[in-house]
Amino acid sequence: MRLCLRFLRKLGSLDAHEPTQSPWNAVVLSRVRHLHLRARVLTDALMMGDHRSRRVGQAIEFADYQEYTPGMDLRHLDWRVMGRSDRLVVRRFETETELPTSVVVDLSGDMSTGDRAEGGFPSLEGSKAGYAITLAATLLYFLHRHGEPVGLEVIAGETPFRTLPPRSHRNHLQQAFLALAAAKPGGVAGLQAALVRAGSHTRRRSWVAVFSDGMEEPAHWLPALGAFARRRVDLSFVHLFDEQELSLDYSQPSVFFSPEGGAELAVDPAAARAEFAKVVAEYVGEVRDGVVRWGGRYLRASSRDPLEGVLRKLIVGGPLSSNVTMGARGEV
Repeated sequence: MRLCLRFLRKLGSLDAHEPTQSPWNAVVLSRVRHLHLRARVLTDALMMGDHRSRRVGQAIEFADYQEYTPGMDLRHLDWRVMGRSDRLVVRRFETETELPTSVVVDLSGDMSTGDRAEGGFPSLEGSKAGYAITLAATLLYFLHRHGEPVGLEVIAGETPFRTLPPRSHRNHLQQAFLALAAAKPGGVAGLQAALVRAGSHTRRRSWVAVFSDGMEEPAHWLPALGAFARRRVDLSFVHLFDEQELSLDYSQPSVFFSPEGGAELAVDPAAARAEFAKVVAEYVGEVRDGVVRWGGRYLRASSRDPLEGVLRKLIVGGPLSSNVTMGARGEV
């Protein structure tokens, strides 16, 4: 049995099937405020230059002239050129690159490892799901501050909004924060079907960031990344894990189980630790190689890693960075 395909938790932790409370209760609203504050602080700490393209549009920086043809906007006629040469020309301008981005967050039962906050929600500081939620919220906030359309896709779990297509207005961002703050992990991810579904309605030539522990048979769900490759999407896969799970760092023999189903298993961590490390290394390598093979960027992150460092690697390794070629792929 490949333990690392269902990172097992100690008996007696969060019940993944506990119903979600109303998204408008005081606990959820407090989590929205907390999440917004964390995202704003982290975004302010990130240093990122403006990104511009030579796409012609209506903006503030002059690009070139074009001969006037009937139907063009008369407001852009250059009367000084006409006075000097009797030619009718319109001014064209540079515009900022628009990068529609969808953030895909896995909130299946295996993501529920860690502490619970008030109301049974995952702690934003002490849980794997909370870590993924904070990363996702900060990336959405960062991109929104840069004027980019942002969207959200929640895999499994309980949330008031499961799919939000990329939009740039402020109310849309608030909906995404509410969806994340009110979410509880639970159920089976079904990564293969979920990723195909997300890929099918992803905008072409956009950016997709997936936050997941990938706790399903990699050979089954990795080919689903082809749904993004076929749409020429720039894909970043953030492979999340809990250090205690990966190292089997438990002092006493314990009964383990997966919140996504399967039989309970009695394990002596001290006796199984060495072999378990080999299985984990094999599994992580399979996911990493598969993501790269399907044209994505792979980033591995522990729920104990500083959030700013993970976000900086994600952004620098993604299409926003001016010193990273769009076609470059590999492990970040």
